[in-house]
Amino acid sequence: MQAPERLAALHRTELLDSPAQENFDRLTRLTSTVLNVPVALVSLVDSDRQFFKSCLGLAQPWASQRQTPLSHSFCQHVVQSGRPLVVSDAREHPLLRDNPAIRDLGVMAYAGAPLIPNLAPMSSAWWLGYRCVLGLANGSRTTQNLQRTGECVDRATATSPTSSPRPG
Repeated sequence: MQAPERLAALHRTELLDSPAQENFDRLTRLTSTVLNVPVALVSLVDSDRQFFKSCLGLAQPWASQRQTPLSHSFCQHVVQSGRPLVVSDAREHPLLRDNPAIRDLGVMAYAGAPLIPNLAPMSSAWWLGYRCVLGLANGSRTTQNLQRTGECVDRATATSPTSSPRPG
């Protein structure tokens, strides 16, 4: 999670705290539409927070802040495992049930997977971004829709719009 190489590569991209970009917003719109989910994010997991390079459907104040503390991050578990994570009820999942995002953001279901830069080696040190979708407490989303994320992510990671790390 705190791998110095991954964090250094993330900072070299200059994507943290950068303005919204259409290519990332297009990815979140497509994900939300295809999976019929209310919230889609491109999340960059830093050492103490997750920054939303793109967010669709996220409630205020989180949408305008474009970040949450790491304590609210489900994506940090994707960073740690290096594998997609699909959860139909976060309140019952051993990794997520105590996460404050359930209470503060109303997150009930989650699906997330790494976005891998095109030129990066296939290692967790280089998984800089994470695409995730959320099912909220006030909306009903089926597990089947969330499980389609795996297929969508597999296709998207081959042509991910994340910036390749710059040398140096």
